[in-house]
Amino acid sequence: MTTLRFTALVLAAQRPGIVNALASHFGVSHKCTLPVNGTPMLDRVVGYLADVPEVDRIAVSIEDPAIALALPGVKKLHDAGRIVFTTSRQTLSQSVVGAIDELGGPSALPLFITTADNCLHSAEIVSYFLKDIINTGAEAAWGMTDDALIQQTYPGTGKITGRHVLRDAIWSNCNIYSVVTERALGAIELFRAGGQFGNKKKRRALLPMVGLWSFLLYRYGLTTLSGLEKRAGKAFGIKAHCVRLPFADAPIDADDLVSYEFIEARLKEREGDRSVAA
Repeated sequence: MTTLRFTALVLAAQRPGIVNALASHFGVSHKCTLPVNGTPMLDRVVGYLADVPEVDRIAVSIEDPAIALALPGVKKLHDAGRIVFTTSRQTLSQSVVGAIDELGGPSALPLFITTADNCLHSAEIVSYFLKDIINTGAEAAWGMTDDALIQQTYPGTGKITGRHVLRDAIWSNCNIYSVVTERALGAIELFRAGGQFGNKKKRRALLPMVGLWSFLLYRYGLTTLSGLEKRAGKAFGIKAHCVRLPFADAPIDADDLVSYEFIEARLKEREGDRSVAA
């Protein structure tokens, strides 16, 4: 079996015309620069990506590389030749497509896509995700975690994860994706509504992509996760795969103040309080 090496794309830009509430709360221009237990979010993300064996190069999508290069972790990896930059666009999907073009088109594939606020993730989580893609031969993939594991590990955290009630279980989106083949590039359309369909306002964005019947089965929990995989694959004409991630941390990103404070508390438990030293 050939071992794939992925390009990791980190979406770190501020959305055009939108002032991020978390960045505004802490008085920073970009959420990705906000320290979490003393380390900027983006530094944490590129730091663990650099330790993933399946990741070859790291690309950061942002308006201006100077914003990211002001962070010590990013600067160090950039100077070592591990990080390149791509220019963010108006929407997430345009930023992903634009990054693929800037990185050499098909040679940018396979692509792993994450966001700068996935600061509770780890090299272990990403490596598990990418190994599963390699082993299953998936052309496009996304990650989810069984909500039962999350509630067992962190009781009462339902409000900070994107929950999808399906027939077999409640699943939480982990906000990581992969496009492996050129045929799968159409799956990038999933980003047009922000990529996080746990938000009820964003779920309707699936309708033109998967069709009314598949959308209704999903929306009202009348299908299983395996059924959702099959329908997604049929809609895009590819082998679509959902990686079931056995990590309670995987679906939790720093989306708002509540989730940010939750993540910082978990990191302080594991690392000690580094915020004062920073």
